[in-house]
Amino acid sequence: IIFFMIKFIYRLYQVLVLLPVLILSTAIICSSITIICTIGPRRWRIPFVNVMSHLWGRIIICCSLLPVTIKGRENLIKGESCIIVANHESCYDIFLLIGYLDMTMRWMMKASLMRIPFLGRACHAAGFIPVDTSTPHKVQETYEHALATITDGVSLMVFPEGRRSWDGKLGKFRRGAFMIADKLQLPIIPVTIDGTYEVMSRKRDFHFANWHRLSITIHKPIYHCGEGHENIEYLMTESRKAIQSAAE
Repeated sequence: IIFFMIKFIYRLYQVLVLLPVLILSTAIICSSITIICTIGPRRWRIPFVNVMSHLWGRIIICCSLLPVTIKGRENLIKGESCIIVANHESCYDIFLLIGYLDMTMRWMMKASLMRIPFLGRACHAAGFIPVDTSTPHKVQETYEHALATITDGVSLMVFPEGRRSWDGKLGKFRRGAFMIADKLQLPIIPVTIDGTYEVMSRKRDFHFANWHRLSITIHKPIYHCGEGHENIEYLMTESRKAIQSAAE
């Protein structure tokens, strides 16, 4: 009985507190990013996007009352560009990573997300990279856009599975992120996310969130072993091993 009472109270809290906070914070923060990145001085844009996106992620996680544990912060490469790859369990992965990874990064994201009110405009203004796989030409445009974005200490955040897991298990990796790393000879930082599947799995989109502890494990950087096909396969294989090693 106590368990069901707690569950009911948590769901009521989500309706009365979390949902209004999610809507209001998204509208305010995304509008601010869009305005500053459109008409503000260029030197303001990257630090402003960093601060506001970090704040947005923290607000949603904290207001969801979800405790977060972070391991391996020392493995982050500050001031240099790199490729960050992580497993993808839930929509909460975005809030978790954007709120708790202290990195200047841009995301590769599904083009369909650019159509979400407020969020889409903000992501476009901030320089996030929409992934369009509808034609080979669009794929090439996405690839070139990503290459042009990773400069001056800006890193790229990618979910190499391409989509959220249906069962919480690590899926097959796509080569795109590792091709970019190979082309630019950048290190890969693998990240393992744990707990977000239990909070809200892909099967439960737009349902109430469940309470669960969350964790981020940041693994040691993986550096290139050469160039070309062998290097791509090496980076992909080692990244998968690292992410899998901390997955529960």
